[in-house]
Amino acid sequence: MNKVAAAVLCAVITSGCGHSVAGTPAATPQKALSAPEQRHLELEDALRAADPCGLLDEGPLRDFGPILQYGSAVQLSVCSALMAGPRGGTTYVELSLLPSMLSGKSLTEPDTVDGVTVYGGAGADLARGTCERVFQLELGSLEVAPQLATVRAGTVAGEDVCPLVDAVLVSAIDAMASGLPGRGSSSRQVALASHDPCEVLGVLGDAAGGRVVDPAAAPTPFDCVLFPTRREPGTEVTVTFTLAPINGNRPRVQADPEMVGDRCQWSTPVGEPIDVTRPGAQVDEFTRKLGSAGAVVTVHGPNCTEVARVAEAATTVFG
Repeated sequence: MNKVAAAVLCAVITSGCGHSVAGTPAATPQKALSAPEQRHLELEDALRAADPCGLLDEGPLRDFGPILQYGSAVQLSVCSALMAGPRGGTTYVELSLLPSMLSGKSLTEPDTVDGVTVYGGAGADLARGTCERVFQLELGSLEVAPQLATVRAGTVAGEDVCPLVDAVLVSAIDAMASGLPGRGSSSRQVALASHDPCEVLGVLGDAAGGRVVDPAAAPTPFDCVLFPTRREPGTEVTVTFTLAPINGNRPRVQADPEMVGDRCQWSTPVGEPIDVTRPGAQVDEFTRKLGSAGAVVTVHGPNCTEVARVAEAATTVFG
């Protein structure tokens, strides 16, 4: 199972929009889950339901400059903001519920803030104008290994941006005192994020071989590895939710799966695009384009017949 999960890891970037996300049948497990597998799925459900912007309060941000952009336009698990910075530059801050590229120094200098474990890390990097803090998420009664989140910020070189990171960290810890904030229906939200990519199993029905669950792996709430017909190597398919820049384009919905290298893939834009740039904000065109994004559903695997079957189910569920 671990080999299957590793083999199907793939990131596909496709920009666009165009479909609405309607109510869908719940994913069916297809087989009995072990207790560790069930806890792993409960963790993914909790992370998918959590709103990263609910932990990135605008109040502390305004103390460090006018907000130019705010929202989730890069990853579904990340909320970011861009502010006017010192010396005519800009300052960015991002809060990630699924951090990547944590270095060995990231988990040094442990401390406790209001009962929450935090890691001070290496402190300010003045040469780059960056700072990072790591903290443990409040997951209530879930019996899972500690899950970490990050607050990262950057500004012009030579400036210490750690005071901003620390202000955001304290605010985030306060915001999750009674649990992780859930996603709402505001314009900053991507509707697809509230869905489980494994909901396609509800359309595939009892003939499907079920989903792949690896309790030893890191949670991937916006990916689902499944067997659409039978549990045999080479028939597994992955359904992935991503965000992609719009860049002013509204591409066509992909009609049929296509081979890309040695893998078959199909993708479609879903829902309305979001624009996180504040009205009247003075940003360059490149930055403005980065702030406009749309959700994308991608289905990929080694077998085009199986990919096409899941793509049809995904169209029914998410399109």
